[in-house]
Amino acid sequence: MKRAIGATVLATALASPSFAEQGQSHFTVGVVVPARVTLEVLEQPASITLTADDIGRGYKDVSTRYRVRHNDRRGYTVRIALRIDVAERVELRGLGESLELTDGMAEFQRPGDPFAQDLQLELRFVLDASSTPGTFELPLEVSATPV
Repeated sequence: MKRAIGATVLATALASPSFAEQGQSHFTVGVVVPARVTLEVLEQPASITLTADDIGRGYKDVSTRYRVRHNDRRGYTVRIALRIDVAERVELRGLGESLELTDGMAEFQRPGDPFAQDLQLELRFVLDASSTPGTFELPLEVSATPV
């Protein structure tokens, strides 16, 4: 008996016309994606060893490689800081140009679409006659930041 009453109530509810109001609304969604830059060291010696041959030649070459990933179409800025206590000056090649660092700091803007880019830097530590043989911590700091 309970089944018959339940079925009748259900059938009546389904057969009854129902009215619902319809409406529309519009809204705008905005998303802000913060600019991000990451720098990964692929190759960078922890130290450099100056030999008597290096001092006699007048320089020591060091190669480094990094991978930069960024998400901003404006690109990113690479900052290179060197302590030049090991050398008289440092010649830097890479990033599309060559320059001489005597004050220990350089910045480069790298434009371009978001992607990963490998950077290779060639450093020539120009030595003077007072340089001494030995192993020294690599006096280099490389960082990348959003523009």
